[in-house]
Amino acid sequence: MPNPRTAPLAAASEADLRGRWVLAEAGDWAQACERAEAHGAAGVLTSRGTDAEGWMPKMIAGPATRAVPIIALRTDQHARLADALAAAPVQVTASMPLRQTSTEGHNVHARFPASSHVRGVGSGPRVLLTAHYDGVGDDPGMRLPAAADNASGVAAVLEAARVLTADPATRDNLAVAFLDAEESGAWGSAHHAPALPSDTLVINLDGAAQLHQAASVEAGGPAHALLATLDQAARLTGVPLRAGAMASDNRRYAAAGLAAIGIGMGMPGYQTPAETPDRVQPDTLVAAARLLVATVWLLAPSIASAL
Repeated sequence: MPNPRTAPLAAASEADLRGRWVLAEAGDWAQACERAEAHGAAGVLTSRGTDAEGWMPKMIAGPATRAVPIIALRTDQHARLADALAAAPVQVTASMPLRQTSTEGHNVHARFPASSHVRGVGSGPRVLLTAHYDGVGDDPGMRLPAAADNASGVAAVLEAARVLTADPATRDNLAVAFLDAEESGAWGSAHHAPALPSDTLVINLDGAAQLHQAASVEAGGPAHALLATLDQAARLTGVPLRAGAMASDNRRYAAAGLAAIGIGMGMPGYQTPAETPDRVQPDTLVAAARLLVATVWLLAPSIASAL
């Protein structure tokens, strides 16, 4: 909807919605969309919360496209419209000047020189450390630095790889992948996962900027042994863990049948202009790198015996 559209405002429960903006009730935008589509409404206005800085995090992937425009308003603005509508007729002018572009993504994949032997494809397990390097993208005239999501994860994986490649026991069996297009559907990992040997062990880090009570961990695929090793490494390094949803590249690897774990350690300013480098806690970066290093070191004996 590139051009502004002016129309009367209607509550979602009203009978006549044709040509009107529909004010969805809080938490019920899907039903409002169905009624708006059925009655030829101008569009739907729904509500969405903001973070502590007052920003509404930007999302570039979400529910399926609907037949009417949907615009999310701050909850306070949504409430003011509801109050105004209860007192008198309301005219709304709104636009959503989105455009679609097509582009190519690029993964960066590193394997390290073997010290004493070269591992052939499918000859045994290899540990793969991953992090996505793309961000949600800037808005016109507004920078979204993506320092937490996921420059912090990339930095921690780089540091872990620097440490691990100094030891032949871990360097020979280590690979690193920095993935593109995670924010638009995890397409980089979806492309990469089918090319890996079936016994690859994947550890994905998405967010290493602000560790509060514990790091969130999600395991997928045949990851029981890998999860036990991660738990042991966490005890050794003093990093607390908890089960939590990690909707990131780890799910693409797990869907391909690989043992995959996703780890997240906080994203202050998530997907807003407030996601700046100064809010990335150095102690969290160090904790994330140490956890990765310890996990790979603990895996090294089993990797060696499998080879």
